[in-house]
Amino acid sequence: MTLNFIECLSRQGPSIFGEAMQTIQEQRLSALQRDPRPGCGKAGCACALPLSERFVLWALRQWQQDRALPREGSILHRGFKVAGVIDALPDFAIAMDAFLFGARRAMEVHVPTCSSVSHDEAVLVALCGLAQADHDASLLASLDILMAPTASRVAAIRLKAFAVALAGAGLRIAPAAGAAAGRLN
Repeated sequence: MTLNFIECLSRQGPSIFGEAMQTIQEQRLSALQRDPRPGCGKAGCACALPLSERFVLWALRQWQQDRALPREGSILHRGFKVAGVIDALPDFAIAMDAFLFGARRAMEVHVPTCSSVSHDEAVLVALCGLAQADHDASLLASLDILMAPTASRVAAIRLKAFAVALAGAGLRIAPAAGAAAGRLN
């Protein structure tokens, strides 16, 4: 059975994505709210991530599975619609295509049902945090390390649009803190 974000939204019990949300309004968290559930305690488990980061992780994994611009009615399309960020779906898909074709090496992206978070998945979530926090120079510098320069420019523009749409829907991603926050590599 394939676990998808829509099923997680409607499920009553816990899943790798944490407690199910009951309404769209619950999904639109304020910037100060965090998922109160701390997770299972297992290192690298997706269940400990805040809702906004779980959404990015879920979207990344769904896109990796399909590798195409999602059609209306697809799992990814429905998930973006429920989250209130349907207009950002093309930006997300183009950014992911830039990663697929422009990355200097193959990226490790787990299947949607996997409970652990890979290093590459964590980096992509952190890049969304940099984009949301308007750390554009740091975002571009990090992308330049991961990708060919032409692809990094496309990815930066599209990732920024996606991250801003997430913030507009109340899905805030905290950027990395401290001196290392300037660049991810």
